[in-house]
Order: sequence, then structure tokens, then C-alpha cells
Amino acid sequence: MAVKADEVRHPDEIADTFDWDEIAAEGERPDPSTHRTLRIAHSALAKFPELSRNQKMYAGAAAVAVSSMATLMGAVAISRKMKQGMSADRALAALTAQDLENALHVAARDQRYKRLLRKIVRRRGSSKSEAAGG
Repeated sequence: MAVKADEVRHPDEIADTFDWDEIAAEGERPDPSTHRTLRIAHSALAKFPELSRNQKMYAGAAAVAVSSMATLMGAVAISRKMKQGMSADRALAALTAQDLENALHVAARDQRYKRLLRKIVRRRGSSKSEAAGG
């Protein structure tokens, strides 16, 4: 089946008619604290549509949603500001695009540290078992 070039539309131009609330009802509901954090993270992404546009996931011709990575970036950026003593609303107001980009590096660095610690624990565990067995 041939598709004319005039009929092809970018996924951002297609209206999302999928009932997301129905599918969300099938999964586990987040607790109020998690729900509030996710709401703030989505607000942070809405503040910078050019950054969230880069993080969209596509399935065929339909835009699925902003990826969980983008939501993580928003949550990490807001939580870093809140650790400095800001309220959530103030942190959201003070958020910059640079904060969101830095959050990606912070999350990646945290994962590298966790992998390194797991390797150290495994090595210590294997060296103790070799000493006990030998």
C-alpha cells in the first residue's frame, strides 16, 4: 500500500485520542507523595517543551508519551532544588533548562556508583567464600 507524501504527518501533529485513564486503572496506583512528585516533574517538563520533545517515544505513527527518562530528569532536577531548602513551587519556578540537563548526568553518575558498589560487594563475597573453602 503506497502512502502519499502529503498524507504523512509528524506524530506531534496527531491528536492523542487514547484513553490513558482507563489503562492507568489497570496498574497499581501511586501513593499521594509519589503522585505529587510525578505531577511536579511533569510540570517541570511542561515548562521546557523543547527538551521534552527530544525525549518523546514513538510507536509507529503514534506518539506514545514523553519517556520515563524525561520524567526522571524533571524529578531529579526538582529534588535537587528542594534539597537546597526550596519549596516545591519555588523550586519549579527557579528551574532552568540547564538544571534538567544536569539532572540527566547526576542520575547517570548515581547509577555508575551503584554498579561499582555492587561489584565491590560481589568481589568481597567471592573472596570470602574462596578463603573459607580453601
